[in-house]
Amino acid sequence: MWAYLTTAIVAFILAVTVSNMNREPEMLPVIRIAAPLKATASMIIIHGLGDSGAGWTFMADEFHKHEEFKHINFIFPNAPTGPLYVNGNQPIARWFNIFEFGNPYAQQDEEGYWSSCKKMENLINQEVKNGIPSERVIVGGFSQGAVLSLGMAISYNKKLAGILNMSGIFAMKKGIPSRIKTVNFDTPIFHGHGDIDPVFNIVFARQTAEYFKALGFKDYQFHEYIGMVHQTCPDEMNDIENFVRKALPPQ
Repeated sequence: MWAYLTTAIVAFILAVTVSNMNREPEMLPVIRIAAPLKATASMIIIHGLGDSGAGWTFMADEFHKHEEFKHINFIFPNAPTGPLYVNGNQPIARWFNIFEFGNPYAQQDEEGYWSSCKKMENLINQEVKNGIPSERVIVGGFSQGAVLSLGMAISYNKKLAGILNMSGIFAMKKGIPSRIKTVNFDTPIFHGHGDIDPVFNIVFARQTAEYFKALGFKDYQFHEYIGMVHQTCPDEMNDIENFVRKALPPQ
């Protein structure tokens, strides 16, 4: 009897293991806006703290007004809700926890950060599965979302078309040694930042640009916008369009 039970338990464990191995990765809820013409490229735009994917769908509307961008799919993921330390652990849509606003030298939620980066990796892989090569995918975001896009430049193991960093700084340096890949060292990175940003000081933004260049990223394009706070502006959006025009030309 015991031999039968042991065999049955082993068979159950093996079945569960195989099932987990074959399971599709958990996907985030997203808003997808399909390319008006045949899709040959995709842009994943990641929102910031307390926002949602819906808050950034205007980018798809703006880009799709132009014939030269009508081949681009847009994907807007939604962050899960979780407690935020700096807000008394009240629940909020967030990609990782924050222990001190705007300070890259404070305690950092590296575990939560890299876990969210893994979710972004799954989204890219889904685009590849759908027929869009990774080298035709731009990953970008604003604030917390921008920080995640930088993580994709560091850790994703396939070539990307580009990275968009809108008002983000990078502080998750402990996880770099075990995760850094060289495949995107030549990938263009756009970093736009306001010179009077009250959330992420411009000094920390400049340090982020220098840090990535020191890591080995050869095409880190840093733009300062006079009079811009923690937001985007028309000049930045024009520069982003020029960036995308070069990174994702129609095919």
